[in-house]
Amino acid sequence: MGLDDPFPIEKCSGRVRGAILAEFQGRCPTIREVASISDAQWLTVPNIGPTTLEELRSMAQPLPNGEDGAAASQMPDHEILSRLSRLQRELNILVGAIRTRLNATHSRRNPHR
Repeated sequence: MGLDDPFPIEKCSGRVRGAILAEFQGRCPTIREVASISDAQWLTVPNIGPTTLEELRSMAQPLPNGEDGAAASQMPDHEILSRLSRLQRELNILVGAIRTRLNATHSRRNPHR
């Protein structure tokens, strides 16, 4: 399966299928289109939570015969770097959200500081 092939929406649960169709205005997107949306963005879509996001990601990034290294070795360098950059941005968003929550929790526990 290539990145420009249609996303296998028929294999998704009803919840994931509905969320994808809503996000793409009723049309079936390509695997690349689904994969290009960050986890943080997907989590803002109604009916997408951590479990459904995991299902979506497992279908958006299929690995042929479970060979992780082989899939990456066939990818062009610019695509690997693009994926790395996207993952780093997502990681920074998550780290920021965690820090914000920790600071808010700390402020509530220590209101005089």
